[in-house]
Amino acid sequence: MKTSKWQAKDLITIGLYTILIYIINNVISIILSPIMLYIYPYMSGICLFFSSIVYLLMAIRVGKKGTLLLMATVTGFIYTLMGAPLMLPFFIVAGIVGELTLLSGDGTQYRQVKRQAVAYGIYGILFGSGAFVMIYVLGTEFFESMKYTKSFIDRILEYAYSPLWMASGLAASFFLSWLGCMISKGILSKHFVKAGYISYQS
Repeated sequence: MKTSKWQAKDLITIGLYTILIYIINNVISIILSPIMLYIYPYMSGICLFFSSIVYLLMAIRVGKKGTLLLMATVTGFIYTLMGAPLMLPFFIVAGIVGELTLLSGDGTQYRQVKRQAVAYGIYGILFGSGAFVMIYVLGTEFFESMKYTKSFIDRILEYAYSPLWMASGLAASFFLSWLGCMISKGILSKHFVKAGYISYQS
């Protein structure tokens, strides 16, 4: 029996899956670190592409209003614990905006892959813009503290203050987040729907 009321297992599911998404994003960032200088505007989108299957599995499994917002809030707290408290309100806003795209409907929209893919894509745009916001607010101090070279920092600043690079990076964040969810649909259908772990609507 499915219910719209929050249960303890829903909160546990969101918490665990959010941590897994954070881990995947960081692993992808580490793997791509040798070429980060060349793909910096697209890093967020690439990370979200690979973690989208976890988001979609979580969102469909819980299937309730507020799932994306709670995931975003937990992510913000993780970044706060990692020394970036600026990201907490930023992620909360991202979660709220993503949730707004899911409001219309009778409740079944929270288990619709297409609706969740768009919501995650919208979240991806704001997630991707966080890399630029940190530069605008913190300047070069954050990157200097990470021991990045001057040439690396100069290139990142070039990305951040270029409307073309920023627009293309944010567009990529939406598209890759959305695409990841759509591709993940087949994987979930093959392994999780057949097993009875989740059920979704197209």
